[in-house]
Amino acid sequence: MVLSQPPVLREAVVLLWFGHFLWPFLRITGLCLTAPLYSSPLIPGQVKALLAAALAAALALWLPDLPAFPASPPAAIYAGLTQIAYGALMGMTMQIVIAAISSAGEIAGLAMGLSFAELQFRQSAGATPVPYDIMIWAGLLGFMAAGGPVWIFAALAHSFDHGIGVAPLSSWVELTSLGATLFSAAVALALPVMAVSLAVNFTVGLATVFAPSLNLLSIGFPLLILAGLWVLLASLPAIGPAAQYLTSVGMDALAGLVPHGGL
Repeated sequence: MVLSQPPVLREAVVLLWFGHFLWPFLRITGLCLTAPLYSSPLIPGQVKALLAAALAAALALWLPDLPAFPASPPAAIYAGLTQIAYGALMGMTMQIVIAAISSAGEIAGLAMGLSFAELQFRQSAGATPVPYDIMIWAGLLGFMAAGGPVWIFAALAHSFDHGIGVAPLSSWVELTSLGATLFSAAVALALPVMAVSLAVNFTVGLATVFAPSLNLLSIGFPLLILAGLWVLLASLPAIGPAAQYLTSVGMDALAGLVPHGGL
């Protein structure tokens, strides 16, 4: 009786299996470096790694005809860095939502004189003003309510519809226009607080001219803070529509990054 030889795994087959998992895993890893919620330092690194592996395994079963991973070490390193950078760029486009709303909180805090109150917030590199911390949480909640994390992952999945290619460099350069949208949205959200702060400062300044006995610090400063906080609280309902609009702007930018097609 002749015993049958066990099947031999060839290198091409192994690299093909690796490719089905590694291509989405590397791109998701880049996404977890910069995308809102995915890149939060409040999530442990082990959880992020397990999440990236689970999502990559799910995409490996769904995505068809992914090429094999390069066998050459230099080619494999270059392909890995390219995929991580592309995923990080896709995640960075959606930071416009969080950055615009948090910048509006910082501008409002500077206008009403609350910039001296700071907290050590893990989401940022150092101490940040309290209104910034409040608005960054509001922006994150608005981003999640608008379906931002789901849309980011859907865009990443559809970026494999035409292979493992990345967007041309011209599309990467066009993302610089998002900076203007970020600043305009931040100023628009903080504009009511800035206007009220200007009016309060102007009124208190005139009052001290006609009544020099009035103390600017004991009267003007508390009035400025109370008026600014009241207007900031009244403008909180505008964060939802602003987050939805900024999410749509970010998705339009992501559509330009998807090679050979849109979302």
